[in-house]
Amino acid sequence: MKAAFLSEFLTARNVLSQSAVIYVVVAAVLGISMQSVVALVAAISAMTPFLMLFTFCAYDSMNGWERFRATLPISRCELVVSRYANVLLSSVVMFLLGWALACLISGMAPLLPLEEGMRASLSSEFDPGLLAIAGLMGLSLMTAVVALFLPFALRYGLTKAMRVVPVVMVMLIPVSIALLKQFPSGADVLVRIGGWLDANLVAGGVAFAAAALVVYAASCCVAVSVYRRKEL
Repeated sequence: MKAAFLSEFLTARNVLSQSAVIYVVVAAVLGISMQSVVALVAAISAMTPFLMLFTFCAYDSMNGWERFRATLPISRCELVVSRYANVLLSSVVMFLLGWALACLISGMAPLLPLEEGMRASLSSEFDPGLLAIAGLMGLSLMTAVVALFLPFALRYGLTKAMRVVPVVMVMLIPVSIALLKQFPSGADVLVRIGGWLDANLVAGGVAFAAAALVVYAASCCVAVSVYRRKEL
């Protein structure tokens, strides 16, 4: 498993290190222009899962890397699990980086050469706990979305996955609306859930992250099953 993880990581470490530098610039511009470090950490946390998904899948189709990797003394199960582990670990690292940058910008806002109203807006959000929950929510949401992509991307390649998965996700919108019309009480339940989340932000963030991890683990199991049957 260690060999599989490292073989995946080594293909993307340059992208990850470059992204860390880019994120510093993006964090400064995004946080200051929007006058919100909460939006900053949420946006940065949400960026990484898709970035790593596209990076790994793009390398699969370059120079026959996917076929060469399959010849290594590594099982297909280990290859899939290492892919999921790398995407998740990279996303968590960037989430922590975004959180640290948000805390730094917010904490140092009174010292920055900005307008008084902008400094006040940034410094008012200096709450490490709130920033962590904002980043965790963004990370969890996009991790769940990536979990829908990965089995298709591993089985059919990124190009076909990009054709199928977005269509399925778009079709879920009218299906969800139709289901809500069939069950009028469903809207009330959603409103109550929203009110509970407002009153229990930390518990809601943790529960959302836990649900995303469950979806991610289930996706990994599905991907292992379909990748074993793939012709390379």
